[in-house]
Amino acid sequence: MRDSASNGQLAAIEIDGVYRAFPGVMALTDLSLTVRSGEIYGLAGENGSGKSTLLRMIAGLDKPDGGEVRIGGQRLQGIRSALRSGIAFVTQEPSLVDSLSVAENIGLGRHLDSGLFVRHGRRKAMVKEMLARLGLENLDLDMPASRLQPHEMQMVTIARALVSEPEILLLDEATSSLTDNQTERLFEILREMKALGKTIIFITHKLTEYLTLCDRIAVMRDSHFICELTREEANEERIVREMVGRELTQLFPDAPALSELTSPVLLQLEEVSCEGASDISVSFKQGEIFVLAGLSGCGRSELLRAIFGAVPSRGTMELDQRPYRPRKPVDAVQSGIAYIPAERKSEGIIAGLSVLENTVISRRVRERPWSRVKAEQERQLYEELKQVFKIKAASGATRIETLSGGNQQKALLARATSSTPRVLLLDEPTRGIDVGAKADIYRLLRQLTRDGVTVIVSTSDLQEAVGIADRIGVMFRGQLLQVMEQDFTSERVMYYATGNY
Repeated sequence: MRDSASNGQLAAIEIDGVYRAFPGVMALTDLSLTVRSGEIYGLAGENGSGKSTLLRMIAGLDKPDGGEVRIGGQRLQGIRSALRSGIAFVTQEPSLVDSLSVAENIGLGRHLDSGLFVRHGRRKAMVKEMLARLGLENLDLDMPASRLQPHEMQMVTIARALVSEPEILLLDEATSSLTDNQTERLFEILREMKALGKTIIFITHKLTEYLTLCDRIAVMRDSHFICELTREEANEERIVREMVGRELTQLFPDAPALSELTSPVLLQLEEVSCEGASDISVSFKQGEIFVLAGLSGCGRSELLRAIFGAVPSRGTMELDQRPYRPRKPVDAVQSGIAYIPAERKSEGIIAGLSVLENTVISRRVRERPWSRVKAEQERQLYEELKQVFKIKAASGATRIETLSGGNQQKALLARATSSTPRVLLLDEPTRGIDVGAKADIYRLLRQLTRDGVTVIVSTSDLQEAVGIADRIGVMFRGQLLQVMEQDFTSERVMYYATGNY
């Protein structure tokens, strides 16, 4: 086993020769590593490399098929053992009880009193203090969790873990839906925990966060431990090379020259308004990637939902010079418009169905009512899409919720393309996706445009916006302030995104 405890630091977590297999998939192979007390330890790797499986094992949610996990020198026996050891686990997808209030959800993180009853006032005081530290001091503690925004749900989930005062905190993509300011507030708390001798294991797909926060970074690939990098040894290029097993020389595919973008307008919006966006007039050309950029809450996500018929809208829309009036999503699908929402778990995947069913269901919607969709044709389509999108699943019958977040997102992209759309709407398409998969997705989006598909992307990632766009429309407080054509930079996008024009 790799003995990493040194410099007077004790081993908090020891992973010794661990194996874990799921049907048809090896999740962890002979994995050994040690995490010290009082350090922030990063786990980097592509989706499906085994990172989340390892954290679930440390949290006592999964058991190894071989080898053992030791916490403080004692063999971990399961979830009760993990809780007694002071382990708290925050996943990428918020896990709140919708019917409970914010205060009640956070109070689930610990027993705040020694008696039989929890004092309501004391609980609220502790919850309010923690939320203030996370920048949510104005959040209504009595609000049901079901009414929270996605980033608020994630912050409440984090707060619940923090009020339990854990000795070991496991964070699996916990920052994926947070703003930069919220992330920095969280990092300040994590550094304070480290100074108190607490142990943090941190997973993110934002490579700069590893470099900013972590003392050491373990890189995993295809269920194996590849290497361990110190803060001094690590940089983005090195991490990427170890993660994907090759040099990632070009993240973004080449865009066509401006002179090549002479295609006709496919989708036209005139003074379109919906809740969150108003009086939007813009055209989208056939075969282009048009990016809607802007800060969280600027209205870009709402505009996509209006185009898809998911929310009521006013104004005029034309698709291929014909009136387009979607009253519900099925109208959009039957008109050749596909949509992938930002919230993969709650709005994207259909939990309980297989990955095959999730992938081909859009095609079923577009079939004529009297048409019979043959099972063999669906299996063939799924196998083709699985290869194109590099979906890692044991079989088409695998339940989609058992896949990693990245593979779920690839399945959603496959679903969207299976209906051969004319317009593809994507909201935060690479949130929680590793850098290798991002490159694959960007390549696939560019290929779709070469086939004549109009791709409209809503993103808060400035590097992504500038890297993939043929044109960028920048939104601010529900208004489309500026449309830029291939003369854009991150600085210019941010200039308009903060209300300057």
